[in-house]
Amino acid sequence: MDDLIYDILFLILQLIDSPVFVVRAACTCKRWRRVIVDAAFLRRFRSVHASSLVAGDYFNGSKLLPSLMGLGPRLMDRPSFVPAAAAASLSIDARHFSLDFLSTGGGGGAADWIVFDSRGSLLLLYRMEHDGKNSSDGFPDIVVCEPSTRRHRRIPPPPYWKKLISCQYRGCYLVDGEAHMAGGRIGMSNFRVLCVFQQYIMPQLDLCTGTAMFTVCNAGAAVSSSWRNEIPRLTVPIEGIDQNVYLEEMHDLGRSGGSWYFYAQGRNLIVLDGGTGEFSHSVLLPTLENWDGADLHVRSNKFCIADGHDGEPRFLSAFDETMKVYARLDSGEWMLEKSILLSEATRSLPGYKDEFFSQPLSILTRGLGYVILSPKTLDKWLVSVDLETMQVALAEEDMGTMVYRCEVPWPPVLNRM
Repeated sequence: MDDLIYDILFLILQLIDSPVFVVRAACTCKRWRRVIVDAAFLRRFRSVHASSLVAGDYFNGSKLLPSLMGLGPRLMDRPSFVPAAAAASLSIDARHFSLDFLSTGGGGGAADWIVFDSRGSLLLLYRMEHDGKNSSDGFPDIVVCEPSTRRHRRIPPPPYWKKLISCQYRGCYLVDGEAHMAGGRIGMSNFRVLCVFQQYIMPQLDLCTGTAMFTVCNAGAAVSSSWRNEIPRLTVPIEGIDQNVYLEEMHDLGRSGGSWYFYAQGRNLIVLDGGTGEFSHSVLLPTLENWDGADLHVRSNKFCIADGHDGEPRFLSAFDETMKVYARLDSGEWMLEKSILLSEATRSLPGYKDEFFSQPLSILTRGLGYVILSPKTLDKWLVSVDLETMQVALAEEDMGTMVYRCEVPWPPVLNRM
């Protein structure tokens, strides 16, 4: 009978659609709490109600505005937080997601930092200056933080960093931790950071891409951290072909579904899984666009990866006056899903000028289910395109290259009774 009551309670409590109400339910009585703190319950709640855990989005804005009339560029405020539309049910207060706590213990303030990645309730930020000085070894000042709890941890350079030959930092990415967490995948005591760099390998001094993994995990009552898993020359196997892709240089295309996408020369699409930290190869059709013999990185503001409204990746291109949206098939190939003639679709928008389309529009921002484009002119005219409906509208501000989603911490801290 007790097992039957437990199973019924499990099913009923799973119908709660707000993490706030789950915590309140756990305070009702001992029996409810025992169900809610169960690891199976927490994992199930996250898989069913993932959208209810979204607190909002961070964006950097433009680091530099273009020089106008001979005046030098100026910095915009960054980063900024926008609460999710459904955040009212979570009692989300944007002030609780301020990054002003990063001004302590290192000089400067939140505006010195740039958001580079997000996963779960964590943000990864970097700055090339520390205490007003440029990084002498080329490795930036990196911090991982949980804004809602104001906890943060600085990521030190790898101990072997200065020993690498002509090493150049390319980026760091958040990866789920190795430790098991009930209902969770990542947290301040359970995360990894994958560092990507370029270096020259002896004896031929070949330029190649390398990686190193920094791990933070629970070790009994303490939290341990260390750099390990250095791969000086990263290779990615191609399924069905007896060869590897040697990554001399990767160009960031964007992120979708928790994975990062990169372009490598030869029209190779490389995918970094944010859950495992492993790289894989995806098929990029050579006939997607006529690039006039130029490789993709030459026109990086014409192509990108973005999330569709369904959370699945979309490959976008903006050439001539047309933007095209490609969806990925189960085979890994990309199929044209939608297209829009921007010059016609935007004609009724305020501020429209024919000369805006004398050159292709540039993709400025990749958001969840939309992108923001702009013409190559001194006029500020930003256009948002919904990837599902292909409807266009004027965008109020430049939100930087990407929008970074942030969740409330999960699972909640609930002790058994």
